[in-house]
Amino acid sequence: MTLTRPAIDVRIHDTQIGIWQDNARDETFRTEVFGPLIKAMKSRGWIVRADPNIMKHHWCLSPSHRIASRGNLRAGIRISGRVVEIDYWAETWPLDNCNGRRHDFHKLARMEYLDRLRFRLEVARITSWLQSIAPVTIKEDEPAGLTALERIQRRYAECWHTDKTLGRPVSQYSYNHTSRDGQKIEHGATVWFVGRDGRIGRGTAYYNLNSMWWVVCGKDGLSNLSTCEIFCKQPSDLRTKRNERQRRARLEGELASAVRCMDFRRAETLKNILFGSAPTFLIWAKDHGAYYRAIYCGYTTDTIAAGRYTRAEAEAEVRRVPHELEAIGPDGERIKFARAA
Repeated sequence: MTLTRPAIDVRIHDTQIGIWQDNARDETFRTEVFGPLIKAMKSRGWIVRADPNIMKHHWCLSPSHRIASRGNLRAGIRISGRVVEIDYWAETWPLDNCNGRRHDFHKLARMEYLDRLRFRLEVARITSWLQSIAPVTIKEDEPAGLTALERIQRRYAECWHTDKTLGRPVSQYSYNHTSRDGQKIEHGATVWFVGRDGRIGRGTAYYNLNSMWWVVCGKDGLSNLSTCEIFCKQPSDLRTKRNERQRRARLEGELASAVRCMDFRRAETLKNILFGSAPTFLIWAKDHGAYYRAIYCGYTTDTIAAGRYTRAEAEAEVRRVPHELEAIGPDGERIKFARAA
């Protein structure tokens, strides 16, 4: 059998398939890979259409983006330079991400059993077709059963920045190895960090890249943490949870729900827990035409869902970007600052 195209790499991560080739200027990549891929999906019962979000906000990119659906499964397909990406998800698991299930992590684990099988079948069909037109190298997620140290060594072996003598990357700049408490992080040293649950954890640090470090806890626990999340000295009061941001976001979400349901007694209680008797302010971002959400994360045009801030917090944030932001008080008071000359 004669293969008509240059070599292709197929990279599979969770529910994403990346089809890569070396030449980013190859115009036939669209006509011989992207187009036939969509045609083959249609022949298997997928409904493929333009991505409405791209059409609304970036219409000139619409020819390179498609949305597909079949049963519970959904897929986003795009071509960019030398890669065609297909990202699969399902509409069956609980909605956790405010931007939609497409943006969730660990989508394969969230899928129902039959949907996982359907995804695996799609992978097999796509790779089989690609192998009929080009030499294909398949790179999947790391195999199951590896210890944390084995996973790190595997990534060192694949990293271009690995020092050949040491067998690992080397941190050359102080900002890449200075911890949250101002100490130097040493490769292989014991460190402390704040876990995703807000608890202090302890592990062994191994340099990754830039300001990121692998932290191994036990045999299989592995976290990829920034220097600003790592302590070289044991923090005091290990029993206290460091979850102030999560707590505030949760309470502000409950406050918004109480207001929306007109449960004003509960709303008053929550407001007093958060801010006491102090007035609260909204932060308006002119460039986005929307308010800040809670804890400075995201935007919304809904005043109920908007984040609440103390006067000090609002003034500090508005001063940071005075030409883009202004704060609005409960009585309509507006806080603005002139842009520095």
